[in-house]
Amino acid sequence: MKRVLPMKAEYEKIIGEETAKINECLKSCPLLETSGSDPAELVIEAESYALSAGGKRIRPLLAVEFYKLFSQKSDVPDYVYEAACALEMTHTFSLIHDDMPEMDDDDLRRGRPATHVAFGADVGLLAGDGLAILPYQLISSLSIDRRISAETAVKLINLLSESAGNRGMIAGQMLDLWSEGRTDGVDEAFLRKMSDLKTGCILCASCLFGAILAGAGEEELKSAEFYAKNVGLAFQIVDDVLDVISSDEDLGKPVGSDKDRKKATFADILGVDGALSEAMRLSAAAADRLSEYPGSELLRELAISLAERKK
Repeated sequence: MKRVLPMKAEYEKIIGEETAKINECLKSCPLLETSGSDPAELVIEAESYALSAGGKRIRPLLAVEFYKLFSQKSDVPDYVYEAACALEMTHTFSLIHDDMPEMDDDDLRRGRPATHVAFGADVGLLAGDGLAILPYQLISSLSIDRRISAETAVKLINLLSESAGNRGMIAGQMLDLWSEGRTDGVDEAFLRKMSDLKTGCILCASCLFGAILAGAGEEELKSAEFYAKNVGLAFQIVDDVLDVISSDEDLGKPVGSDKDRKKATFADILGVDGALSEAMRLSAAAADRLSEYPGSELLRELAISLAERKK
């Protein structure tokens, strides 16, 4: 299912509009408001700095689009965007910590100084900590304000904490650190496991957030999870390739960092062409899984476009 033409303009327009709504929701989040006079709020300024760096907003976008798909509603309630922003906060906390010297030691993120460079390592660390916790306050507040049920809030909190925690994303990051400089035991199967945890878990949570908020049934939840796992692995494979063939300017962060840190990648094990072919296979499988659902065209197109991205 390789797309020959670029993503249809109508889908690009919808993605642009939804991304703008997500950005506005992040910008206006009351939990990130500051008075400008309290020195304790420096950490909130660092959190807002990290969140405002842009990016594709894939995780909240997936939540919104899966809500639309399974609710069959084009009008998305505000609480869906707010819950989706919790996913972006979680993703951003991981980026802040990833960039620090103790992890990947990258000075650039999305074309500007990483948070620990702009605010110092101490404040950067606290900002990452803050964004790791804030999503649970945000989601629980939606229930306290009676905008979602307590049961739904508990499901979302449980899903996000499991996906981001020491059996999910953090476990994947641990494997990533462990694998540096190693050749023994670091094969394709290892990379798939690491990527499923490091990248796939939060992408899976993103799709399931939208499905849960839409009241999806068991089969719909399984389809969302299948889509997410395949797109997540494809996304990581393309990331590995771009670290080899792209440029600092195109990516907005240093390229070649995997090689510098002696990390094995899909580009090493499968070769660039083999890795890109596998990413397209996974994305096509994800897209095909949703073909039975009316209104799934955008998500299917998105799966393919993520495998063909250049940054």
